[in-house]
Order: sequence, then structure tokens, then C-alpha cells
Amino acid sequence: MRSEGWVAEVTGVGRSALHGIMIGGVPSAAWLKQCFRGAGDSPHGSIHEQNGEVIDDVVLLQWPGSESRHLITLHGSPLLSERIVQRFEQLGAVRRDSVDELWPTTISSAASEIAQQALTALPNAPSVEAATFLLEQASPDGLAGWVERAAVNFPSRDEIESMLGRSAIGIGVLQPPRVVIAGVPNAGKSTLFNLLVGDQRTLTSSEPGTTRDLIDAPANFRGFPILLVDGAGLREVQQSVEREGVRRMRQAMLQADLVLHLIPPSQAGTGADSPQTTPRRTLVFHSRRDEDRAMKIDGPAISAVTGEGIDELKDLVLRELYGVERIPSLEPTLFLASQRRILEDAIEALEAGETPSELRFGIVQS
Repeated sequence: MRSEGWVAEVTGVGRSALHGIMIGGVPSAAWLKQCFRGAGDSPHGSIHEQNGEVIDDVVLLQWPGSESRHLITLHGSPLLSERIVQRFEQLGAVRRDSVDELWPTTISSAASEIAQQALTALPNAPSVEAATFLLEQASPDGLAGWVERAAVNFPSRDEIESMLGRSAIGIGVLQPPRVVIAGVPNAGKSTLFNLLVGDQRTLTSSEPGTTRDLIDAPANFRGFPILLVDGAGLREVQQSVEREGVRRMRQAMLQADLVLHLIPPSQAGTGADSPQTTPRRTLVFHSRRDEDRAMKIDGPAISAVTGEGIDELKDLVLRELYGVERIPSLEPTLFLASQRRILEDAIEALEAGETPSELRFGIVQS
């Protein structure tokens, strides 16, 4: 009886930087449970033989569309590619020579460059949502399709400016902003840092001055990568080591893309702990809310112990950084700074009275 599931190589023969394998059909999800090992929300993992031996480290992505399909990107060795195909054949897949309707059969060189840039960025995708976003940008529904249409009908200035206005969102999918958690000692900074990072990266203590060095770690907010920074509590100190920690913390706040300023119950309403950065770059949260729920406060409140307000915190951070709370779906969006520069050049050409004949994306990725 012919299997409902299949496996196919989607990249050319020979050695390259990356190879792609696609599996599809009803049984494909069950196959992955047997041979793919990953962690959390990350698309990164490994494909295993039946005996548990790792074949290769891979990136696993669900392909957009109604049919159940998954793309596996791996290192560019033909031997590894063949071993993974054989592993799925062992699980019941039928080998296909090709996969239909992945991309249009004829696209312009500019659109092809966009698709290649998106697929090249896939191994560095920080989340499943980011990987899905890149696949969509490589498709006719994403940036590749927009560029294809722009080659026929050059977009208006308003459309180009709209694309530029959304560019921080797409670039932020791949490049994490630096977000500093600040406040007085015992504001709950390190507890919040550990919760958002998902690991006990910093020591928490009721003793002031416990955290002195700057510590950073990656976090995931709705699929967006965030680089969180924790450091010394803000206060006037005489001890030289702690004073240096406070100096570094204030410097980090000035250089941050965004500061999360925590106000503990002891400081609420006193005005004694005003944020140390400009309002444009600061979000204020009342922390340790689990300790005194009866206190009347003005503004968002969180508890890193109970998780209260953490979802709202993530939404507010993303709204402040990008104006959205989720990675956009099926919306053409720039995702590299080099792409943004091309549209900026197009605006300059229009201002000079020129009409660019096409958008040229055949550039080195940056």
C-alpha cells in the first residue's frame, strides 16, 4: 500500500553551504516525533537515527499552506542529506524527485535574491515564528512577491514609505534590541530577568548590591528576539566595586534601545526613584505586585514570582519597539538593513525628480 507521506530534497545535488529536505503528508508529524529532538520554541534541533545517533543538527520549519509540510535545513553534505532522506524512508516516507508549487517557476532576479536572502537567514532564525516569517517573505505573499510586482509596476512613494515605516519590525525579527532592566536594589530586577530568560542566570537576594556586573542573555517575546541586560541597583554608594557597578548600569541604560524601570512597593508614589533615561526609551512597571495587592498604583504592575502582568509587559515592550505585538503574517516586510537602504535610495531618487525603473536587490547581505 502506498504511503500518504513523502520526502524530497529541495536543493540541488552536490556540496553546498546548506541543503533542504521537505517532508509532507498526514504521517509527517508522527515521523518528526520519532526522529527530531529540539527544545522549547526554537526551530533548532537534530535528526536522529533509530538507535539515537545524531545524523545532523538542523532547523525545522513548518511550511506555509494548507498541506502538512515541513522543511528541514541541514549542513550542505550530500551524505548527510541522503542519510536523512533514508531515515524518513525507514519511517514510511515515499521518496519524491521534486516538490511542486514551492515557489513560482519564473521569477525575476530581484525577487529570487530576496528569496535567497530569506532562506540564507533561516539557520539563524531565533524562533519558530521568525522562521515562518522568513519563509513567508521568500514566497509570493511576502517581500519576494512584492519585489516581483514592483518590477512590473513601480510602487508609489506612499507605498515605499509604508514599507520603510515597517522595516524595524522585520529587521527586529533577526537583530535583537538591547533591553535593560533597571531600578533600585531589591526592585526584583534579577528575578524578572531570570523569568524572562527562562534560566537562573543571575543570583537573587534580599541583600542590596548582590548584582554588580552587567549580565546579558537572549529572551523570546512573541517570537521576537530580545537581549536582556541586568546589573547593579541604582543607589548612591561609597564602596568602590559597587559604585563601578552602578556606573556601568547607568551607562547601559543610556545606550539601551529600551529600559524597563521597576518601581518596588517601598518606592511607589514617593517620587524617590525617577527613571534615569528619556521617556521615549523607558517603560515603568510597578514590581513585586504579589507583596501588596491593596496598594493603589498608577500604571502597569508585574510580579516575577506569580507571573502577573508578564504577558502585558511583553506586549508593551514590543509595542514600544515596533508598534506591533506579533510578528506580521503574510505581509511584505523588509528584514535586512541592506534592503532598507535600497528603498531609501529610491526615495532620494524620487525627490531628485528621477523615476527608478526597478528595485535592485542583488546586493551582498548585511
